[in-house]
Amino acid sequence: MIRIVVDVMGFDYDPIEAITACRHFKKFHDDVKIIFVGDKSELLKRILESELDQYEIIDAKDVVTCSDNPISYLRNKETSLFKGMKFVADDQADGFLSAGTTAAFVTIANSLIGTIDGINKAAFMSYIPTTDCRGLMLLDEGANLNCTGQDLYQFAQMANAYCRVLRNIEQPRVGLINIGTEEYKGFDFHHEANTYLRADSTINYQGFLETRNIINGTVDIAVCDGYTGNIVLKTLEGALKSINDLLKIQFKKPVNWLGAATSLNVIKTLKNTFNYKNYAGAFVIGLKKNVVKTHGDAKAHEFFSALGMLYDAIKLQLVDVIADLAQKTK
Repeated sequence: MIRIVVDVMGFDYDPIEAITACRHFKKFHDDVKIIFVGDKSELLKRILESELDQYEIIDAKDVVTCSDNPISYLRNKETSLFKGMKFVADDQADGFLSAGTTAAFVTIANSLIGTIDGINKAAFMSYIPTTDCRGLMLLDEGANLNCTGQDLYQFAQMANAYCRVLRNIEQPRVGLINIGTEEYKGFDFHHEANTYLRADSTINYQGFLETRNIINGTVDIAVCDGYTGNIVLKTLEGALKSINDLLKIQFKKPVNWLGAATSLNVIKTLKNTFNYKNYAGAFVIGLKKNVVKTHGDAKAHEFFSALGMLYDAIKLQLVDVIADLAQKTK
């Protein structure tokens, strides 16, 4: 039985969103035991009496907020984020999912769980849809603002293993995000990472990647530092949402109704392909346990997709795969 801890506190909406996602997920995965962490008195108001034997509850009265002092992240051991992460760190569960504040999430994960031996830093990695419908994995997306060339190289190695094991891509194409494709461009850490990647014959390295080519299917993995990755991710999400909103506005105009009717299948395909809510989980790759973070404004749909990402990683023993890789490349 796979045991997954779900933090139902610390995000923008009511805990029922996370609970609803878990209910739906269990319909498709009878090998999963869900363990909620949050205010037990509030959770019992939202869980049906007939469901009580299907879930476990870790009672946590406190919650981490964006206004909290970073020092309190580890001092306050009564928050849902701390208690849930600790439960997984103590080997009482196989994976952890939360929509809590990113800074606290990273701090607590690194402190309680820690990185795999041989891995310098863990990174946020998520799936980004592309025009060829293959999609790519982008990392880091905000866990590490400062990175060395070796850090980026290790991110590429871990993502490479992920794509082979979980996405069944035999030779994932790897690109290193930079301001241009020329070898002389970028900072020192770009040049250092470029040297490492070109020397590794196990990685199908494509060279530097400009951000304008991220979603056109050029690569399967896009690697960068966390500062750059967070900007890229939020820019893509904002741009795709704005395009979707613009389409709605235009097709509501009577003059465009005929065009909307004849283009309905195309519109639906575009919307489903580039709806980031379908891929709302960021895997924290490089930790000793399987940990996934979803958006702070996540609703049931986002929690459900993040649960799928976490479940697959646990099922296919991703942490063990990364650990073996780290030992071989020490």
